[in-house]
Amino acid sequence: MTVTFQRNSCVLCLAVLAAVGQARGQDVRIETEQQVRTRERNALTKQAQTESVIDPELGDISLVSRQPRPKMFIFSTSQSLNYSSNAFFVRDGEQSDFFWNGRIGASFVPYASRDFTPRLTFDQNWFRYGDFGQLDFDSQSLQLDLKYDLNRKDTWFVNASYAVARLCAPRSPGDEFYRYGFLNASITHLLQMGTAPINLGITGGAYWRHGDPSLSDRVSGYLNLLAICNLRESIQMSGFVRPEVQHYAHDASRSSRQDFNVAVGATLSWTPKDYLALAATVTYIGNFSTIGERRYDVVTPGLILAAQVAF
Repeated sequence: MTVTFQRNSCVLCLAVLAAVGQARGQDVRIETEQQVRTRERNALTKQAQTESVIDPELGDISLVSRQPRPKMFIFSTSQSLNYSSNAFFVRDGEQSDFFWNGRIGASFVPYASRDFTPRLTFDQNWFRYGDFGQLDFDSQSLQLDLKYDLNRKDTWFVNASYAVARLCAPRSPGDEFYRYGFLNASITHLLQMGTAPINLGITGGAYWRHGDPSLSDRVSGYLNLLAICNLRESIQMSGFVRPEVQHYAHDASRSSRQDFNVAVGATLSWTPKDYLALAATVTYIGNFSTIGERRYDVVTPGLILAAQVAF
């Protein structure tokens, strides 16, 4: 009975953490795009007077644009300390707890053109709770992501990805209790608000999640709205809203369960170096389900320290 409760709680925890991770992952991608774009724009402005090609017949030719080649290898890590107002994601009788999430990851870009970038990423995560050790778990995932730019300014792009992941008990890596596949497709548009240091990102997409056991299998459509304010070159304030409609294929109640899930969050980040970042974040998730007992609210503030090496 204890083992069943433990694993069901971890599966439910994963489902919500995956939703937050999906939302925040897209936000981080857009924020990274914007940070890189800002640095490149500043660098190209400084070099505008010297960037030229000399042709013996045509004379001096100024370069109109330059597209940087993506780094082939990226190794990253992050450590976050979080507080959950509803550790078990229940409607009544909420219990709060602190939890730590440690992560290491590596990504590889085997090939890239101006418009197309495939990326293979491996992630290892550890989740450890303060009071509720039965929620502890480890996870590993491998994801193939395909990004295609729809215009030369890279303000419109599409993503298609597929990931496989597994969860296991923290002190017994061979004790796997959940595995799943995650197919996602989205389109994103980035906007610069004139001369103001504000950028907007709009993403629409859908995903299919299928796993073993299959209680969390679902098809979802979502919209992600992100606003980023560059307070300084190394300091950003961002906020996002992500409404999502979820249809569960194999819910335990054997009913046509559908959820409306909304996530709202804000992040203040400081990037003193290109390879180091410190952030404070808070996220609210409200889940509204056709199955009354599946409804819950949770608030999760956290502190994140992240670092990466790319070459």
